[in-house]
Parts: sequence; C-alpha cells; structure tokens
Amino acid sequence: MNKNLPLQKGETFDYQVRVSSRAQHVRLQISPRDGLLVVVPRYFDLALIPALLEKRHEWIEGHLRRLADMPRDRKPSLAPILPDVIELPALGESWRVRYSPMSTALVGIVSEAPGELIVYGAVHHQLVCRRVLVNWLRRRTREELCPWLAALAVEHGFVFGESVVRGQKTRWGSCSSKGTISLSYKLLFLERDWVRCVLTHELCHTVFMNHSADFRGLLNRLEPKCRQIDREMREAARMIPAWAENG
Repeated sequence: MNKNLPLQKGETFDYQVRVSSRAQHVRLQISPRDGLLVVVPRYFDLALIPALLEKRHEWIEGHLRRLADMPRDRKPSLAPILPDVIELPALGESWRVRYSPMSTALVGIVSEAPGELIVYGAVHHQLVCRRVLVNWLRRRTREELCPWLAALAVEHGFVFGESVVRGQKTRWGSCSSKGTISLSYKLLFLERDWVRCVLTHELCHTVFMNHSADFRGLLNRLEPKCRQIDREMREAARMIPAWAENG
C-alpha cells in the first residue's frame, strides 16, 4: 500500500508498506527502484508507522533527496546507500552500523558491543565499505548457517562433503555432485523458516540430484510447509538491500 509522510516546509514523500507474515521487526529499505519500502510484521499497528519514520526522518529525507537530485539517466546506476541498520531475520539479529572516518586508506569493521558495528577508516569510499560489509555477511553465514546446515544433516541422517559461502545472483543455494553445498550470504535477509527450507532442500539433493517426484516427496516429508514457502519466496529477492548485492 502507498502512503506519504510530511517533510519539512510542508513537503511530503511517498513510501510503500508491505506486510510480511514472516517479519519479526519493522525494516526500512531505500532503493532507486522502489524508493522507501517499510516492511512490517503481520498484525503490526500501521498507525504507528508515521511515528517510527519520524524518528528516522533526517536519514530518510537525506537519502531520498540524494535520489531526487541525481540526473534521470544516472539513477539506475546510483551507488547503493550504505546502511545504518542491518536487519538479519534469519538470525533474529539487528545491527546498528556506525561509520568512523580515520586518516588511512584502509577500511575495517569491528563489533565493540552487542548489536553494533563500527566501519572505520576511509569510509568515504562507499564501494570499499560495501565490500567490507559483504565480507562481514559472509562471515556471519559461515558462523551461523553452515553449523545449522550441519545440524540439520545430523538430525535427518544426511551426509554431505563441505559447505561454502557464496553470493549467487539467482540461487539461494546449490549442491554439487561431490556433495559440496553452497549457501548464499543473502539468506541472512530472509525469514528463518524460509532459510531452513532452503537448507533442507539442498540436503535432499545429496540423495536426489534432480527435482523428481522422489526428491519432492522427501523434501515435503521433512518440510511440510515447503510448497507454501516456495510461493512466498517468489518475491524474496526484493528483501535483499542494494548494498548487499555482490559486485
């Protein structure tokens, strides 16, 4: 649904609201394609949204004005906006990001407190900051999703070779004929039961390297809601913020 919120000097800006049955927190996403998108959990009181946006008013207004000031022919290639909050529904985590400029040509990232990331160094280089943040996503995937995959394998009696983390453009995961399971770090932005379905899907490929009726039967026995989740995930790519896209 489309809404608008007053700006200073009597102006307004438009935003879209999407209700997600899987969302646990309110998420704000800004992109050249969609503008401001507000993702809210089911049964969330929509009347609270204006107050929430008002708290982030300066951040939202600044980025939207940046979009508006770009020449029309350059907007599709606009550099993605760096996040000041990273929501990872797959892990139930929310991270506030702070950028600390330093007189160095390098960019690093550190967590000094729970739920807080500090990106430090030459933070004016947005592309480098993106790479640092994406590498952090890869690390969180190795720390959390790879062990989860291994635990599911033990639970259901699967055997696979190894797990690796990648940033596939069109796949959430894959399984090779040698039993290597590749997971996309972008899974972190999906709801937790969606991710479990993807992990189980790839484990089933260690038995059936196809999408045959036998494969579907095995997957449906382990994940009875998988067909419903498949339908819900058709628009899942839109949940990935532009800054987290590989390259």
